[in-house]
Amino acid sequence: MTDAGDVVELGDLSDLRDGQIRAFPDLGTHGIVVCRVAGTLHAVVDNCSHRDAKLSEGRLRGGLLTCPLHGAQFDVRTGQHQGPPASMPIACFAVEEDGAQVTVRLGADG
Repeated sequence: MTDAGDVVELGDLSDLRDGQIRAFPDLGTHGIVVCRVAGTLHAVVDNCSHRDAKLSEGRLRGGLLTCPLHGAQFDVRTGQHQGPPASMPIACFAVEEDGAQVTVRLGADG
């Protein structure tokens, strides 16, 4: 497990195409999910704010990640929920992509 505020190298994610996600279960408290949307990488906590389900087991359509348990949706660019059943946003983390090297800065909710 990593500490809040850590900058963590994720390695080369150039193979992650638009609309794909990759889980990093050992990062932070709940793990993180990295998603590529419109060519940009985004990272969110791998935990639905509604019922503690793994968002990495859901699906990504556009910028919305859907929880597999009850269908709660979250915008991976902002963490905002898109309505019931979720009533709270999820944590987002800063991602930097420099060529083949990708890093993420974990926060307190990671």
